[in-house]
Amino acid sequence: MSDQTQLPVNVLERRKEILGLIQSGKKGQAETLARALMTERPDDAETMSMLAAVLLERGGFDEAEPMVRRALELAPHSPIPWINLGRVLQHKALWAEAEEHYARAAAAFPGQAVFHLTFGQIAQRAGRFADAEQAFRRASELEPGNAATLTLLGMVVLRLGRADEAADIFRRAIAIAPKHAAAYGNLGNAEQKRGDLAAAEAAYEQASTLNPQDGVSYVSLGLVKLRRGDPREAAEIFDRALAKFGPERRAAAWFPYARAQELGQMPAGFRAEMARTIARKTLTPPPGFSSLADFNAALADALRNDPTVTWEPAGKATRMGGQTALLLDDPREPFLTFETMLRAVIDAHFDSIKREKHHPFFGQVPETYRLDMWGTLLSEGGHQHAHIHAGGWMSGVYYVALPPTMGTGEAHDGWIEFGNPPPDFAAEFEPQTLTYEPREGDALFFPSYLFHRTLPFAGDMQRISLAFDVKPITWR
Repeated sequence: MSDQTQLPVNVLERRKEILGLIQSGKKGQAETLARALMTERPDDAETMSMLAAVLLERGGFDEAEPMVRRALELAPHSPIPWINLGRVLQHKALWAEAEEHYARAAAAFPGQAVFHLTFGQIAQRAGRFADAEQAFRRASELEPGNAATLTLLGMVVLRLGRADEAADIFRRAIAIAPKHAAAYGNLGNAEQKRGDLAAAEAAYEQASTLNPQDGVSYVSLGLVKLRRGDPREAAEIFDRALAKFGPERRAAAWFPYARAQELGQMPAGFRAEMARTIARKTLTPPPGFSSLADFNAALADALRNDPTVTWEPAGKATRMGGQTALLLDDPREPFLTFETMLRAVIDAHFDSIKREKHHPFFGQVPETYRLDMWGTLLSEGGHQHAHIHAGGWMSGVYYVALPPTMGTGEAHDGWIEFGNPPPDFAAEFEPQTLTYEPREGDALFFPSYLFHRTLPFAGDMQRISLAFDVKPITWR
């Protein structure tokens, strides 16, 4: 930061004392001393950074942010202000700004693995797996003994469809850290992709043994047992997962299908249970628009011209269609206006929910939450195969523009269907399904664990929608 040889000895000693207190976990004392030194030296970037780090640690992001930005202005050649500002941007979910920030940081400090690593994590979140792979490779080169970084690299390589290579990467991570549960869990994912279900089962079992709190690997173990023809054990695993880990999305999704595979039929009342968790809501036009149709036209135009649209993106359910990146990562109109409209309707919906103890959806109601939102543009024959949103709590879809060739009555072309398991699951029972007609200006809300798909349609006009996930921060 500043030239320490020109600083008074007592300043250097006080900085050292503050750092020692931070490292020993005495954050309150460190904060008191740092504030005192800042009073005397308000432009001392190093003390400012230490104080900001303490504030960030205890959640004081609003107070810390101006300190962080000022410290970066004063000491751009130190990595600490860069790290602190990155934490602020991630906390505020300013993902586009955070990504740009970490890209600049990685260029400024090419030897600092943390910047490459975090850039990769943000790119991975946005679904840009090739960029994430490059960043994780660089971070791994800088820290070759870091098993966690290798595991992240293997995850994106697997998402890019290179299962054999991913499995080798996970084995390298295990060789470095034999008790790294996440490496075993992801090795199980790679072995599944390679078709070796026995190896996948062994990997998931090891991950669950090493980390009994790893609900993801435990549920994956149940899924492998289901695929290997043991639906009873799979159902028991899903049931135990729901009891131990709360409403785990995949366990909630697959439990009824495992029971149906065991018994030869879906549980009684399954269709009625689905129906009561699905809600249709009609939005109202925002200020500045004479009608919802006018606003939908603006949304449709913005989605058609969105630069992030990717045709049949890797790892997604969309077929014969395009999908945008997460639209709120780079906040802009008209999506910000739509977010405001949508949150009002979501909040009112949550107000209407009567809690039901132990229910995987009605058992808890979010108080504060983040929204992930993306656009889908389907062309003729376009559809989405059956899937769930494992990262969401409540999911939904808003219909922006629909072709006139959509089905009506008995014809369900282009409709959304709930209840059919994924196409690669060989069901030995008759699924129970519900179909809903899309209507422009309407949104459908449903638990993220409900399997859903869209049915193909004919016609030369696109079917345009906005999908979203509610990700709770706090609960009511």
